[in-house]
Amino acid sequence: MKHLFSAIEVLITFSLFSFTFAQDIPEHPIIKPYPGSVLAKNMSKYQNFGEFEFTIQDKTTNKKENKKVQGKYWHLLWEVRKANGDRVQNISKVEFLQNFKNAALQAGGEVLYEDQLYLHFRIPRASGGYSWCRVHTNAWLGHVYMTIIDEKCFKQSIVFAADQLKAALDKDGKILLYGIYFDTDKSTLKPESEKQLSQIVALMLKYPTLHLEIQGHTDNQGQPSYNMNLSNSVLKL
Repeated sequence: MKHLFSAIEVLITFSLFSFTFAQDIPEHPIIKPYPGSVLAKNMSKYQNFGEFEFTIQDKTTNKKENKKVQGKYWHLLWEVRKANGDRVQNISKVEFLQNFKNAALQAGGEVLYEDQLYLHFRIPRASGGYSWCRVHTNAWLGHVYMTIIDEKCFKQSIVFAADQLKAALDKDGKILLYGIYFDTDKSTLKPESEKQLSQIVALMLKYPTLHLEIQGHTDNQGQPSYNMNLSNSVLKL
């Protein structure tokens, strides 16, 4: 009996810890749930920085592509409940999704993709960037799943020194460098890129016989021909 009690005690402790952790999930400041919804905190998650792939469908060609977006991350499960706590199960998928679609458009957003199960949209934020959202519903359960990303640039925390860069080049023949940023739709570097670029300069000064090839690319927004011209303008710097 002593061993059984210990096992139960551990399970209870873990459950209490999980419940406490689940309490720290903030609601999204812009994208709100269906009226009467209650957050299932044990099935929801929030991260200061995460990523998710949203579907974008071209309105002219109907071609679909996935775009990975990074930033503040919410995965929320909302349950629509009555005053007595019972789930509301008579709301159709069409009604759920149409409500979110209309709300997004009224907020100045745009619908990126929709079908009978999913709705993908994004809403511009006053501070800049977009709040991206995917809505999925199990209407017969009164469930609405919302995955939201408040888009923002990744903040690089690690910068390699010249010797570390050289060791990585000797080992793998290439290095993937982050923390080098350009202004949107321009070939001008942002000031925060200086820290990483200074290490590349230090590498070249310390190893003057080193031959380097530098590669980069634009993101997948915009027309390929336009992005190619933008990339070429960077190469001329």
